Amino acid sequence: MGATAATGRHPLRVLRHGESTANVEGRIVSVPGPRALVEVGLTARGRGQARATARRALAEGLGPDAVVVSSDFARALQTAQEFAAGLGAAAPRIDERLRERCFGEHDEGPATAYEQVWARDRERAAHPDGVEPVGDVVARVAAALAAADALAAEAPVVLVAHGDVLQIALALAAGRDPHDHREVPHLGNAELRELGPHRAARSEASR
Repeated sequence: MGATAATGRHPLRVLRHGESTANVEGRIVSVPGPRALVEVGLTARGRGQARATARRALAEGLGPDAVVVSSDFARALQTAQEFAAGLGAAAPRIDERLRERCFGEHDEGPATAYEQVWARDRERAAHPDGVEPVGDVVARVAAALAAADALAAEAPVVLVAHGDVLQIALALAAGRDPHDHREVPHLGNAELRELGPHRAARSEASR
């Protein structure tokens, strides 16, 4: 799939990780360490989801020239590996800026805590529990998007990461306030989506 006439760049897509063991357990795993980096990976279903997404992407014109860039958290990296292999592409590159948003005191707790975090995001309220502020996520995501946009001058790029990080990226690329990231249609496990028309402007603004 070639570069677009409007931007001179290839498409930039995001891919959420497949079903993970933490998804099945309903648990938040967001702090870098052995749990996130090694232990909490994909389920068999999650690996199948990543392979199925690769097959659909191939049918839609994405191919071996794609550059796959991933968070180093196990569930994202395993997704990226399955996806890249399915395309016949090179092994994924790592970008730690794509790590999941840190959920502070909620880490290793129930996933039901997400809703209260997102409610505070919508209210533009501070997080008293060590949750990474939206603005901090935006800073690293915008930098990752700028790097990916540079790569997209030469080849299609797929960023493989996590729910909140990618919802915020999608909000930025849609020209929306990133605090309203949950108003953007939610990415499912192993869902691939192209970033919106504001992607290049947001990337340039972060430099």
